[in-house]
Amino acid sequence: MTWRSAVLVAAAFLTSSSTSAQSKPSLELLLDRMGAYLIEYETHLSSVVAEERFEQNIYARQGRTGAVLESDVAFIRLPGGAEWLGFREVKRLNWKALKTSGPSISDVLTSAAGDLTKAQAIANASAKHNLGLPRTINVPTAPLDIIHPMHRKALRHDLQGNERIRGVRTARIAFTETARPTRLREPSGQNLVSSGRVWVEPDSGTVWRVEWVYQAENRRPTAPPPPRLRVDFEPHEELAIMVPRLMTEVFSVLVGRGEGRATYRNFRRFGTSARIVPQSQ
Repeated sequence: MTWRSAVLVAAAFLTSSSTSAQSKPSLELLLDRMGAYLIEYETHLSSVVAEERFEQNIYARQGRTGAVLESDVAFIRLPGGAEWLGFREVKRLNWKALKTSGPSISDVLTSAAGDLTKAQAIANASAKHNLGLPRTINVPTAPLDIIHPMHRKALRHDLQGNERIRGVRTARIAFTETARPTRLREPSGQNLVSSGRVWVEPDSGTVWRVEWVYQAENRRPTAPPPPRLRVDFEPHEELAIMVPRLMTEVFSVLVGRGEGRATYRNFRRFGTSARIVPQSQ
């Protein structure tokens, strides 16, 4: 089964609308299809591991500070559908191998139901290698959790027209968090309001791109640009799902501007010995 037939099957029960609705679905129908796609997608992505190369830079008056993280990344859904936990196990920092004594991704994924304590320990250990202010949410699944159907009522959505991505027509949907308290908050308790855009294939609900911005509710006009993530996905024929292709990040720093760029390769389902080579770009 190809990736396209797989995602179309996932949304098949939503495609019984009239012909006119299928050619130009309403915002509500688009959100229904996207929600069905995300629910199906998380069941498949949870068994996938990939290699990530993450370049991070801080630009300030005194010059540039950079770091390159080479990691294995994996994703699991917390019990009860609480949220995605994306975690990276950093193998090399600036091309030097790291000595690790804590749990590994294989330790988590070989446990009966996923050892969440170990997964969180891996996420926290890798976060210390990030440049900029502390964070563990700079992973490709973080924006998907914000737009997940379980949070649909907490967001306002607006349809912004169509756009082609890699030759595929998509509908562009803007979203803004309206519920309070917000899902993310600063240590002081102040709300961090999420907003952004998602590019959805109309017939299947497939997500091709998502941008996510989170900023303090009472942000000063003179404050630096708020943190943001953008993730682009592409089809992987062997896995028959969409996989992250590129993630870019603008992150908070004490002085200057922080930017990151992550690419992915060697996707494979955990438990198989064969490594799956990504399609050529």
